Amino acid sequence: MLTVALPTGRVMEEARTLLKNLGLPTEALGQGGRDLVVEEGTMRYLLAKPTDVPVYVLWGAADLALAGSDVLRESGAPLVELGDTGYGRCRLAVAGPPAISALFSGAGNRRQGLRVATKYPRIAEGHFSARGTQVEIVPLHGSIELAPRLAMADCILDIVQTGSTLRANGLVVLEDVGPVSLRMVASPRSARLRWDLIAPLVRAMETHRKR
Repeated sequence: MLTVALPTGRVMEEARTLLKNLGLPTEALGQGGRDLVVEEGTMRYLLAKPTDVPVYVLWGAADLALAGSDVLRESGAPLVELGDTGYGRCRLAVAGPPAISALFSGAGNRRQGLRVATKYPRIAEGHFSARGTQVEIVPLHGSIELAPRLAMADCILDIVQTGSTLRANGLVVLEDVGPVSLRMVASPRSARLRWDLIAPLVRAMETHRKR
């Protein structure tokens, strides 16, 4: 039996569609319910909070996973990336009130000391450091868009899809951080010892990659 960790939340349905396209059983996954371990045929699915998905693979609870590249980048877990599925596409960006947009049009020192609210402290630190800027990180895990409105932070670094949530909170994109998509990953051990089971999925993923 092959065990796959899947992220709950916004990309769960796209992950299920991908698995179905790969020829895997997904009927039970589409039935909802509270069960976080779903077994179908020769597959076992672990449904986990997105930030926990890499941990399940790293510690051997799952052979492989579908995880957002944002989560993988933030975790820094030493996993084997098997490919970009093309699903779950969005972007990471810095956003804030239009009034501070001028700070992002010049040298990095103009942004020195900004307070940045984010659930991606590692990514935020790396992004601004690469531009020669030291910022103060405000760690938040929900309603991040509220931080500038409440004067908790000058700007945010977060996922942007349609931009409607930013607009609703009076924010605009100030700087692009990078693209995000679902990646297929495995632990080094599983990639080595269970490659006979994993390889067909990798080949099928390459065929069904979302363009």
